[in-house]
Amino acid sequence: MFRLVRNPDLWLEEVMSLTSPHLPAVGLVAQLSKEDRDTLSSYGSFHLANPTDVLIAEGVPHGKLFFVISGLLHARRDDEGKDILLGTINQGEWVGEVDLFDPASAVCSVIAMEPSQYWMITRQDLEDFINNYPEAGIQILIGVAATLGRRLRGVTKMLAEQTELASIRSSLFQS
Repeated sequence: MFRLVRNPDLWLEEVMSLTSPHLPAVGLVAQLSKEDRDTLSSYGSFHLANPTDVLIAEGVPHGKLFFVISGLLHARRDDEGKDILLGTINQGEWVGEVDLFDPASAVCSVIAMEPSQYWMITRQDLEDFINNYPEAGIQILIGVAATLGRRLRGVTKMLAEQTELASIRSSLFQS
């Protein structure tokens, strides 16, 4: 059994239809067997998003994990009125992992940049899947943790570069 949720904007339904009610073998779920992917599919819901649709709103808790089936999403953060692109989320990637492990307000917004298909699972449904299918659940958690680690390294690198630029600017103005 699966749930398909379509965005009410009709043009998206004409341009794009859900290719499968099951998670495809792409990205981090590619390591799962077809049977495990099909079972995992039934724990979440499939959605379509139009460009500019907000999947995650900065500052709002959501308690969900998203898997991009197709399309392009942007992670963006408002920094004192400046819109900062933190990164892109492509087919086969997860998003929402921070709130899944630390259910507080979202650290950034995630916005569809083109017609996109995604699958979404709540924390409770993911916990149920892990409890019922521990081997596949562990693979999912390792994949999500790897995503979190990669993104944390990226943010750390960006902060180091900004600190270095600030130091250079400071030394130029002191000269």
